[in-house]
Amino acid sequence: MPSVSAREFDGWRVEIINGNIAKVIINKPPLNLITLKMRKELGRIISELENDENIKVVMFEGSGNKAFSAGADVNEFLDLTPNDLIDWGKTVEAVESMSKPTMALLKGYVLGVAVDLALSCDIILATPNTEIGLPEIKFSTVPANGGLTKFVRSLGPIRARYYLLLGKRINAEEALRLGLVHEVVPEDKIEDRALEIANELMSYSPIALKAMKYAINLVMNAPLDVAYDIERKTFALLRYTQDFKEGILAFKEKRKPNFLGK
Repeated sequence: MPSVSAREFDGWRVEIINGNIAKVIINKPPLNLITLKMRKELGRIISELENDENIKVVMFEGSGNKAFSAGADVNEFLDLTPNDLIDWGKTVEAVESMSKPTMALLKGYVLGVAVDLALSCDIILATPNTEIGLPEIKFSTVPANGGLTKFVRSLGPIRARYYLLLGKRINAEEALRLGLVHEVVPEDKIEDRALEIANELMSYSPIALKAMKYAINLVMNAPLDVAYDIERKTFALLRYTQDFKEGILAFKEKRKPNFLGK
């Protein structure tokens, strides 16, 4: 059994598994609605985990099985200020730009701001009862913290129009087909599958994972010639790391590499 320690925050629970995997849990069941205060608290949590050298992988999930999160607390909608939107946008960007691999474990409803958070993660697992949606049109508004942009870029503008203009939800199998999630896993297996992926990620060089994430984010919107140049220069930088040498030697010597992140 893995060892687990936990800390409680306002609306969040952070579990540290085996000292190197952080699980950030939206802890307001059954719907795990994300309040304004929780949005600000998440920014602090992300900063702490990013700066903790012991943490190698960060997971996000919702408490219970009814919802990853059904979105924001609508009772606070009329109290939102421009600064609130900017702050949440920065928090989502902080998740997306984390140097460590991130994973989202989706169950049940994934709506509104929860989509922003989930689609900011590197690897996304879903259970069969997952429903993903951006229903903002039903409140006479639009997604404002990355969800709209992520839908358009992931699905293409033609498909995105259908889901955004109608506020349609996407079930797990459809999300898999559309490329919004990477795997659909039975509910009783998703935790084990997440740990399996986390352990695989931790077997790789942390400096190479960091460089890979950085390069992916750079090439997404770069012209083709610039993207190719980013690839070559990233490879050139990694070529002179100790981990690159260790990877080559381990392959030649038919043993597991011992990467140090240097």
